[in-house]
Amino acid sequence: MVRENEPLYGPASPKELSRALECLYTGQMNVAIQARALRMSLERLKQLFNAYVAERPIDINDEDVYAADLQMTWPFT
Repeated sequence: MVRENEPLYGPASPKELSRALECLYTGQMNVAIQARALRMSLERLKQLFNAYVAERPIDINDEDVYAADLQMTWPFT
């Protein structure tokens, strides 16, 4: 969360924002931590992330979706 007195600047570039959204989408980063790193409000990042997810629907019946997810995550690593 951005502090009350701290100005909101947002990401330095569109590329930085797209990388941040991809990290959120793949579950590599927490939304609140990412908002702080981007220096934007949590609510604004939530809105952007919701739009990002809506543009990338997942077909849960597609076996390739699950087969492509090979990266082990905690607590298995």
